Amino acid sequence: MKAVMITYNEVLSERLIHLLDELELRGFTRWNGVQGRGTTTGEPHMGNHIWPSLNGAMYVVVEDEQLDALLDALAELDSQGRGLRAFVSPVEKAI
Repeated sequence: MKAVMITYNEVLSERLIHLLDELELRGFTRWNGVQGRGTTTGEPHMGNHIWPSLNGAMYVVVEDEQLDALLDALAELDSQGRGLRAFVSPVEKAI
């Protein structure tokens, strides 16, 4: 299994849930109102009067054979330049 941490502009929230539904990936944990900034490009998302936008974050655990389809779909969504990022980690154990 793999854990995928997805960070994104909050405007993409509903599109991400729809994407997971299309891929038949039911389980996720989502955080709204996440603050941050990218490492090299993009504007900060701090939820204040200077940088008013916010990010979201989503944690999805998938079987190894589902990973490429998820990453491909996320890359397609990010091709519109909205600041989506995904980070993959192994899941060694789960209960």
